[in-house]
Amino acid sequence: MKTFRSVSRYALLLLCGAALSLSSCKKDSADDSGTSSGDGTVTWTHNGTTYTSTLTASAIVDTGDKIIVTGGSKDNNNIVSLSLLGINAKGAGTYDLRKGSVLDNYPVAALTLNASSGQGTTHNTLYGPNASNGTITVSQFDKAAQKLSGTFSFTAGAVPNTSATGTQNVTSGSFTFTKFR
Repeated sequence: MKTFRSVSRYALLLLCGAALSLSSCKKDSADDSGTSSGDGTVTWTHNGTTYTSTLTASAIVDTGDKIIVTGGSKDNNNIVSLSLLGINAKGAGTYDLRKGSVLDNYPVAALTLNASSGQGTTHNTLYGPNASNGTITVSQFDKAAQKLSGTFSFTAGAVPNTSATGTQNVTSGSFTFTKFR
């Protein structure tokens, strides 16, 4: 039962990140790559398409030592989420996205596909094919000034007991924020 509660908490965390990204304001313009009045930018490439999220990008302080970064494609069909555990203690540096259990409190990255339908599929680095499934490199972390920036790339496996299948690769990821929530 304890394992199920921990898995449920983690699933809730990912759903909250996706919900925050989905509930953000939409830009009326056909191009979501311009400068906005949002808090930051998340850019990534998936299946040869590069996405840039501005108004739907967020950096959320989840607990005292964790920040969740999310970004959604213009149509919210492609949502990336990064969870940086231990960021206050470690700060800038490279975070290894290891295969493991939700009970291990690892830094993690996830990709949700077809999210705008409400029945999206989620792939997560905890279920990736390798012992290490990518990295998040934080180049700047200043909590007082609310500045966060870095890069990421990862391979994520299908979350068990869902309709997701196979693996998904995210490359050329970057994020820059000037405000946390």
